Amino acid sequence: MTGFLGADPEQLIALGRTMERHGEGLQALGESLDSAARAVGWDGADAESFRERLSSQVASPLADEAIRLGSGARDLFRHSAQQDAVSSVDGRGDSARYAELLGGESWSDVINWSQDAWEKTPFDDPMTMDDLGGRYIDSPEGARFDPADVDLSAEAIGEQRMRQGSLGDCWLLAALMATAQSDPQFLADNITLRDDGTWDVTLYEGGEPVLANVSPDQIARDGARAETVTASEREDGANDWGNDGIGFMSIYEQAAINHLGPDYESVIADTPAAGLELVTGAEAGSSDILSWGGQPSIEQIGTALGEGRPITVMTDPIMPFRGDLSNAHVYQVTGADADSGEVILSNPWGDDASMPGEVRVPLDFFYGNNIVMTGVGAPREDFGGNG
Repeated sequence: MTGFLGADPEQLIALGRTMERHGEGLQALGESLDSAARAVGWDGADAESFRERLSSQVASPLADEAIRLGSGARDLFRHSAQQDAVSSVDGRGDSARYAELLGGESWSDVINWSQDAWEKTPFDDPMTMDDLGGRYIDSPEGARFDPADVDLSAEAIGEQRMRQGSLGDCWLLAALMATAQSDPQFLADNITLRDDGTWDVTLYEGGEPVLANVSPDQIARDGARAETVTASEREDGANDWGNDGIGFMSIYEQAAINHLGPDYESVIADTPAAGLELVTGAEAGSSDILSWGGQPSIEQIGTALGEGRPITVMTDPIMPFRGDLSNAHVYQVTGADADSGEVILSNPWGDDASMPGEVRVPLDFFYGNNIVMTGVGAPREDFGGNG
């Protein structure tokens, strides 16, 4: 096959700038017409009626179109940055140029945009308890729920697999998974069942601990669950969400909502590093494709995991080239196989019909076409804001 596949970043930028220019022209035209009409020495009811119609039927629509053109231009700039990053022969580019075009945006700023613009995610930003299936304790599986039944031991936290549910908070859940692999005792120490049947959860803001209290009646039916299907049952195709119970991740999820919220929108979409810092309290390193070559090598990933550092990554916001990776989704990095050159990822969804729970991705394909951002947490001894 010959010919050009994809898009020419220079043409995208040129078209975007043309759209910006014409948008600014429409905005200026509307403002000029409105100003001229108000400057005319004409008084009375007819004059006011004319000015009102000109404002609502001419100036305001011109301003709306100007906004649409500006938004379209920024979308083109985002596509250009992405195309440049994945297509560059030498892996380099002018990051300052894109920072200027996007007004300082990086890939962390386009997550929500990509999820809204591309209907390739199962999450539709549910905003109410009813959108999330109502209260868990009112569901058939939660009717006899007892907070004391949730095993919050380090052993349980280290072994539990999770299923994300209907909230787009993979950045948080992947961070919990990665932290549980690094130091499950840290998470166990940061979540406590009180005598009144509620839980206290320690999160971190700017490295400082903050306490979030969670009541059982706050937990939504379709929130994160602890997967109860065994490995052998999964091999046989079992995938019974209804049997999944409340686990440490369910409580942590609601704690994050209570701390960042108060509504569910507060936990929908963020960066890998943000999740690690919220959970561990220690500063996390972050690199993205706009850093032009700043992503860690497979040896660095292996070393970091060996040091007990939690690692999470975010996939391409538009669509990864791998069909077994979901877009704009944060995965836990569980391992790095230097012999095969593969990075091993774990999906907060768990195993389901659309995406596997574990994916092995060759590193040369990993960053080139699929992963746009990596978050590397601090060593486990620095957890708790001690670093």
